[in-house]
Amino acid sequence: MRPQDSLNGKTVVVTRPLAQAQKMCASLECLQATIVHFPVISIATAQDIEPAKTAFQNLNSYSSIIFISANAVHYAIKLAQELNLNFHDRCLATVGPATKTALENYGYNSSIIPTARFNSEALLSHPSLQQIEGQKILIVRGQGGREHLRLELEARGAQISYAEVYQRQLPLQRKQIDLSELPDANTAVLIYSAESVQNLWALCRINEQQWLRNVTLIVGSQRIAETASSVGLANNPIIAENPSDEAMLNALIAWAAKR
Repeated sequence: MRPQDSLNGKTVVVTRPLAQAQKMCASLECLQATIVHFPVISIATAQDIEPAKTAFQNLNSYSSIIFISANAVHYAIKLAQELNLNFHDRCLATVGPATKTALENYGYNSSIIPTARFNSEALLSHPSLQQIEGQKILIVRGQGGREHLRLELEARGAQISYAEVYQRQLPLQRKQIDLSELPDANTAVLIYSAESVQNLWALCRINEQQWLRNVTLIVGSQRIAETASSVGLANNPIIAENPSDEAMLNALIAWAAKR
């Protein structure tokens, strides 16, 4: 059990959109952290939703449906409801626990989920995705995601289609807080994706970019850490076990305990 003052005196910058940040912010508040919500991504319905509609109208043709994120679940369910469709009696797969929980909140169960790391590479190691030659698989995701999952599944003989149901955008307006005024020695920035790294850098002013080079970054994967270094952020970010809220919080508390 975590001490209730584990993060007392620490400032935490949360970069996720509000809907995805609420659980983490509630946990941080319970641990007495000072919370700065600085979203670097906004989420909206995909610009061209017609291909996703077509895919959903042919759900019966797919052996499995893979949801890449909780956002993919939310926007897919919204679209399916508009089309009077559902995902019952389908084999559903999710990349991680947050996506699995999102499905469960709508009354669906995930049959395929990684047991350790929560990313495409871990999902690909699942036994159910090994012998898939000739199967049709639908990947539900946001616009412009990584191609690694599709390429690997195709290499195993599957036929892959996308249903891109949402888009990630740079926020039209940023929070007016000056991040450089935060105490860099006792502040950590939580970053959940490589795109978030790039957007954070783009949104920050020159003085804030300099601050980011000295502040503690806690990231959800090695790939995010490499992106952070490539754009000029801190060279030695703390890498959480995975990008789940639980793992990010554990990494944050471990960092705070050493300060």
